[in-house]
Order: sequence, then C-alpha cells, then structure tokens
Amino acid sequence: MKTLFKLTALALVLSVTACKNDGKKDSNGKSTYAEADEKDVNEIIEYNNVMVSFTDKNNGYIKRIESNIIRIEKGLGNPNDRFAFTGLLMPFSMSTISGSRIKPDTPPSALSNDDQKFFKENVVSMTGVLDKIKATYKSLDEYIKAEDWKDDKGVKGKALVDSIYSMGKKYYAYDEVVLAKLNVIGDDAERVILKTHPLREYIFALKDDRSAATEFTKLLASNKNYKSIETKAKAAYQALEDQHNKHVAMVAPDATKFPGKDGYFRNFNERLNDYLIAARKMMRDAATSGKLTEYNIEELVRDQDSMRSAYNNFVD
Repeated sequence: MKTLFKLTALALVLSVTACKNDGKKDSNGKSTYAEADEKDVNEIIEYNNVMVSFTDKNNGYIKRIESNIIRIEKGLGNPNDRFAFTGLLMPFSMSTISGSRIKPDTPPSALSNDDQKFFKENVVSMTGVLDKIKATYKSLDEYIKAEDWKDDKGVKGKALVDSIYSMGKKYYAYDEVVLAKLNVIGDDAERVILKTHPLREYIFALKDDRSAATEFTKLLASNKNYKSIETKAKAAYQALEDQHNKHVAMVAPDATKFPGKDGYFRNFNERLNDYLIAARKMMRDAATSGKLTEYNIEELVRDQDSMRSAYNNFVD
C-alpha cells in the first residue's frame, strides 16, 4: 500500500548530521553552535521549538488526510461498493498560534548566514508543497462529493490521489532535511544550557539513548534486504542494548529533591526496553525471511514516539 509518510516519520526519528558546513561536526563531535553564548543559545532553542511546532502541525494535517485517501483509493477501485465514500470528513488545518517573534521563515541571527538561508528557502518550499496538497485534496473531495467518478470511471480521482502521494513524498523530503539540521543545532544548544543543570547526567543519558535508537531505526529502514545489513544491525543493536543497561544501572534521581523525576526516568527506560524487545523479535524473523517489512519499521517508530513522550515528561 502506498503511504504519504516516510517510514521514519516525525521529528523524533531524525538525527542525520546537518548544520553549518553541510552539517558536519568537527573531530570532537561538536558543531558551530556547541560553544554559542547564552543569548544565541536561547534564540536557537526558541527557533527549534517554533520549527518543531510548525512541522508537527503540518504532519498532523497530512496524517488526517491519509486515512481518507486510502479509503478513496480503495473506493475508486471498487465503485460498486455504495458505502465506499460514506463518512469521509474534511480534515482541518489548524493554525499554530505562537507568541514568539521568531517565525519559521524568519530564523534568528544567532544562526549562521548559510543556515538562515537554508531554513528560509526550505520553509518556503515546504509551505508551497503543503498548499498544493491542500488544494489537490480539496479538488478530490469535491470530485467524490459530486460523484464525478461515475462519469470518467474514476480516472481523474486516481490521478488526484497519485498527485497527492507524489507531493507528500516531496514534502517529507524537505521535512527530513529541515528536522535533521534542527536536531544537530538544537542538541548542541540544549547541551550548552544544560551544562549547569542538576539533572544533566540523566538528560544526556536519555538524549543519547534516543539518538542511538534513531540511528538503529534508520539503519533497518535503509535496506529491506536484511541480510545485506545484518552484521551492522547486530552490532548497532548490541551497542544500544549495552548503553541502555548502563543507564538503567544509574541511581534514579532523588525523589525528595526532584519529585516525580525518578518515575519518569524509569518510565523512559521501560519504553526503550519495549523498543529493544520489538527490535530483537523483528531481527530474528528477518534473519529467517531475509527481509524487513514496512510494519516492522513503523512499529519501531511508534516505540520511539513513546520514548519521546517519556523524555518530554522527564525534562518538563
């Protein structure tokens, strides 16, 4: 089945390197922003939050139309089903209300000139593609409501569906590179702020676990022929499991000083353990079948979403 979503959907699963100088970090693993001053760091973090909200809103709209499009595509292939198009709801696109003076297409001066240019250009491109998706979906919605598929045997409707799928892939190509760049510069900025945070060792541990899980998911998603990546996958899995065990062994935060943080820390570790359980099972199955499925990757993405929520609960 076709899908609008990249397999590693949402911000939480993206961590390819991308920032100044093509996103490369130096030999010490630092980007340009790792030594930024407090004022610049705060602006970078604020812009990161604005952009995450912007992409989450857009992704939410696309998620809402996907279920409709799947049903429409199925209905156009079976026009004799009189219930094929019943109950379709026109998805809404909610504006993100933000009090920030920083907007998605106006990145702060704290970013390098190259990065400001990158974000401006890509936000304009993303918005343009999303506007076309909305317009095309509106045409498809009207086509279905008017039952025009009865006149052309669904030809136009199928073309509109294919167009939306194609534009969805184009949108997520922009989405991926934008979120990847944000991931690196935002991570470095947060680490500057967290240098004096009393819970920094826990936050860094959780951040490192999320990053390693992301890289593992990306590795599995890179080639459905599991045999070709099996050796790398086993090594990456073992490294992630060893890191997880090391962090599980940490003494949880003092609940008397930081109420609730001990529970949130353990909850994150439990969510990562769920991810590892799922990964072990699919790797074993793939070793026999020789391949990974889209469902396998989507399951890991869902587990990472749970990790993201647990992380947010800890740092809030």
